Amino acid sequence: MNINDFYNYEESMLNDLKRLIEMETPSYNKNLLDGFASYLSGYIKDLIGIDPEIIESKENGNDIKLYINKGSEKNILLLCHYDTVFDEGTVNKRPFKIIGDRAYGPGIFDMKSGIIETLYALKFALSELNKSVVLLITSDEEIDSKFSRPIIENEARNACYALVMEPSLNGMLKTERSGVGTIKITVHGRSAHAGLDPEKGINAIYGLFDLIPLIKSMNNNKRKLNLDIVHGGTRSNVIPDTCYGILDLRFNEPGDDQYVIKKLMENHGIDISYDIRPPMVKSKKTDELLEKIKRICIENNIIIGEASVSGASDGNFCSYYCPVIDGLGTVGDGAHSDSEYIFTKSLPERAFLLYMILKNI
Repeated sequence: MNINDFYNYEESMLNDLKRLIEMETPSYNKNLLDGFASYLSGYIKDLIGIDPEIIESKENGNDIKLYINKGSEKNILLLCHYDTVFDEGTVNKRPFKIIGDRAYGPGIFDMKSGIIETLYALKFALSELNKSVVLLITSDEEIDSKFSRPIIENEARNACYALVMEPSLNGMLKTERSGVGTIKITVHGRSAHAGLDPEKGINAIYGLFDLIPLIKSMNNNKRKLNLDIVHGGTRSNVIPDTCYGILDLRFNEPGDDQYVIKKLMENHGIDISYDIRPPMVKSKKTDELLEKIKRICIENNIIIGEASVSGASDGNFCSYYCPVIDGLGTVGDGAHSDSEYIFTKSLPERAFLLYMILKNI
């Protein structure tokens, strides 16, 4: 098949994508997530002819795993997620629509278009594949992948390489991503009457604000900390005995997260809790994989580039076990915003690129 064959399926792909957009999938709504996973499982069976496995979760949405040519050799790992950041009802305010060369809708860029692209690539590569492929479509990427992370890491251990179908950066592929962490600092003080005996109290809000110079001092060109949420106190006449702050951490060097946590924990009277997604690191094998993809692109007049980005994905977990190329999803913009869109032509074009990678690498 060539690119023109994929263009012939553009309308079909967009119709299928419209259905995915209309089925909302907020990360915290298990009923909607599980309903979507059930629908998607049936859709995969109809489109590809293989029944995927449903991996059930008690608290999060269910994940989907599809094996093709399952064998003893290492797999090609494909990663998608179907949860979005948008609340239920958003699609009623911003329904799927096509205007000119763009398609709009909540979650269309990040990353339901990537799911359609991946499944169509597999549909046409299926009869030509002599390799083992595993596709994971997860339910909790937007909320740190607590349920899916061990599943992803287990598959990455047995992968020759991983391709992440997250949206591209203006068409560029992503070979490095920053680590991302959410750190909650809880400061403990002592309550007292603010008028009668304030000296008996210990103001927990002051305690948190005393940490601000330390937080700011840990910022550098490879590590960024931001205190984004602060909450403390109950009434204006009570010295607050508890205050918490939530930090957003972005870091490029593995281990930098532990440095930050250790420095914070040196302060008495505080508790620390955190969720950390490590950086997606680039290796020599990543460069070798990228060069092979570039050759495919040159032979097929496809223009791509390479980018390092600050946002994280499930590819971050994989790069410690196998080389990872991220950003193979569609071309567009506006992820997590009211103006999210994709270029419609990029749907068959990126499906064709994935098809060629699966056939040739």
